[in-house]
Amino acid sequence: MPMGTFRDAMEYPLLKVGLIMLVLALVISAAGFYRVGKVYSSSGTLGEGMHYLGDDKFETEYLYHNRTLILSSSGANLSLIQGTEMTNYTLVNREITLHPGERPVIYVFNGSVNYTYSATAVDYPYAIYSVVAFVLMLVGVVMAFMGYSQLLRDVKEGRR
Repeated sequence: MPMGTFRDAMEYPLLKVGLIMLVLALVISAAGFYRVGKVYSSSGTLGEGMHYLGDDKFETEYLYHNRTLILSSSGANLSLIQGTEMTNYTLVNREITLHPGERPVIYVFNGSVNYTYSATAVDYPYAIYSVVAFVLMLVGVVMAFMGYSQLLRDVKEGRR
């Protein structure tokens, strides 16, 4: 009893639709890996007091931030607050470059500070479609299995 060819197997609608769904799920899940770089930057002068740098929406919406903060002053005392840590700096005619791990908060005690802040991040705009791909994959596996079972049953009974 020879088994049919792939073309014969594709005459079974459940098997055909199941395999198409699996291929479609693979394409959709591959699209989820597409990534886009996002950049935020700002600069200006900070006077005395507490200053929150960056954009709250940018900081929470995107992943894997790479931050650079450049501070310069002709004479200022300041603190960089990162979570529970506070680092003090005295800037007298100098410039420092920092790479904070989170959105920077600066408290200027006296003087004024020039700053340039930039943050780059990664966005995966099609990642949400991976849920659709997962559902398609589950339904595709079930349909392909049902179609394949039907094919094997027909081969066993000698109809193919």
